[in-house]
Amino acid sequence: MKPAHALEFKDSGEADDPIAEVAKELAALKADLETKAANDNTKLTERLDRIEAKVNRPGNKSAANDNEPRVETKALNKFLHAGVQSLDDLERKTLNLGTTTAGGYVVAPEYSTKIVEGLTQFSPLRGLASSMTIGGTEIYIPTLTGNADGGWVTETGTRPTTEPVFGQADIKTFEYAAVVPVSVQLLEDSFVDLAGFLSRHITKRFAKGESAAFIVGDGNGKPTGLMHTPGSYNQITADQDGSDLLAKLIDTFYALPSEYANVGSWLMKRETMGLIRKLADASTANRTLWSDGLANGTPATLLGRPVYEAIDMDSFVGSGSPAADTFPIAFGDYASAYQIVDRVGVAIQRDDFTGADNGIVKLRARRRVGGKPILPEAVVLIKATA
Repeated sequence: MKPAHALEFKDSGEADDPIAEVAKELAALKADLETKAANDNTKLTERLDRIEAKVNRPGNKSAANDNEPRVETKALNKFLHAGVQSLDDLERKTLNLGTTTAGGYVVAPEYSTKIVEGLTQFSPLRGLASSMTIGGTEIYIPTLTGNADGGWVTETGTRPTTEPVFGQADIKTFEYAAVVPVSVQLLEDSFVDLAGFLSRHITKRFAKGESAAFIVGDGNGKPTGLMHTPGSYNQITADQDGSDLLAKLIDTFYALPSEYANVGSWLMKRETMGLIRKLADASTANRTLWSDGLANGTPATLLGRPVYEAIDMDSFVGSGSPAADTFPIAFGDYASAYQIVDRVGVAIQRDDFTGADNGIVKLRARRRVGGKPILPEAVVLIKATA
């Protein structure tokens, strides 16, 4: 069988012109290719139409044209410019308005997919001290208060009798709790994960509360802080105006026994860090006392040991007559000096029932934790005298 549109040459004896025959066959082939291409383009167009229809189905968040504002955006712009009376029924349903001071409704994802939250700062003692998890209300930790010292004896002399003296540190756990009421409709209609945000927020605020107790807690219904009884520690006295601070820092460093100093850290407020930095930079001989962290996130060092910002520490009051002594700087081995005990971590429960009549969900958060200084010899304080 002869293939379609095959070129065929006739004998020279025939009447038809061979060139004309070739031109005719080429024209037929071109027409056939154009018809086939048109059919393929039609199928492609139909496929694109089906994809576009699928994308534009209601509820598809990717359906909106980049140049066409979403209905929430248009409704919110209209509300902001002309007020609620300018909205039609659909726009009113789109913008559910609540009480501003209680969080309202988070509307229009182009405007409110992120909650702006202030910085939560807390002292770093939890990361520096020793910690353990216990299964009861309190724990007794043995402490050695007297050593079993021997003595030199002759070959047949009497050997001295000695024994170590033990004490114990009683560390109780205390509960830190909060109840956060939230509107059911706010939880349902927010474009952000509001429940997740509140859980993270509560956890950070709990961390701030416990870190303050670890530094300055009085032990009354809360942990006993590292700085609650400063008289228990060795102290180096400095002037309140900081004029002799660099020399006192060196005294403090060498007042701590080597076993503690080799793993010790400095605790102080950020403004105290600035005071030390200015004093060190003012003298060429003292610039090596302070060294900034070599990598992002690593602490600066003072006399070779890391410096941590503790917002709950005291400040230098400055010149004049301050009301009382302050203790703005601590240097020590906090893993030896302070013990943290955890009974229950941050537990958050969602209560959908007790506030249901008022459309309220209550997030109940609690934590049980304790802490107490156990070895004062592992820390030295700088006292800014009144």
